[in-house]
Amino acid sequence: MDKSKSSVAVYNQIATQYAKQFNRPSEHLGEFLRKLPKGGMVLDVGCGTGRDTGFIHSKGFKVVGFDLSREMLNVAKRDYPAIDFRLEDMRKIKLPAQSADGIVASCSLIHIPKKNVPALLRQFHKLLKPNGVLYIGFQAGRSREMFVDEPFKPGEKLFLNVISLPEITRLLKGTGFKVVKSYSRQPSSNQELNFTKLYLIAQRP
Repeated sequence: MDKSKSSVAVYNQIATQYAKQFNRPSEHLGEFLRKLPKGGMVLDVGCGTGRDTGFIHSKGFKVVGFDLSREMLNVAKRDYPAIDFRLEDMRKIKLPAQSADGIVASCSLIHIPKKNVPALLRQFHKLLKPNGVLYIGFQAGRSREMFVDEPFKPGEKLFLNVISLPEITRLLKGTGFKVVKSYSRQPSSNQELNFTKLYLIAQRP
């Protein structure tokens, strides 16, 4: 099975619990939005239960959310019925080039195998308009691929692509992005995976 799709199967089982526990927008998302034109178009890839999508919409932006978990999207559509949510693989988004002013990928690339990440970043670059901005969040640390226990569903395994800061910086530079800001913190609860949380804002020049 596709490693990413194996994670989707787990998320389908925990959608309701996930939405209750993680109900605040991703950190530093407001700073990302301030770099976009007023009312611009944002793509939220791996949008999950729609917490970031809803926040972006509330700030006056046009936004489309993409995810492969049908159950996570069911929660998103219930909570944010005015937003366009689509069941699509982020690696195969069906939109024309230069469709977006900004792209959010908050803790979604962590479920994409390393071999697929460069092509995905190139796709993001293609989808963004010139000077478009990318926000990405990771589980960071020593670079490796692994399966970890899902905190909400002990015994179920999530595929995880753990990425180091030098690794993602190199990948972004190699696909035409310039890193604007980076932030990191340690996990703050036992419902979070036990890795450093890394957030990057990058721009297509």
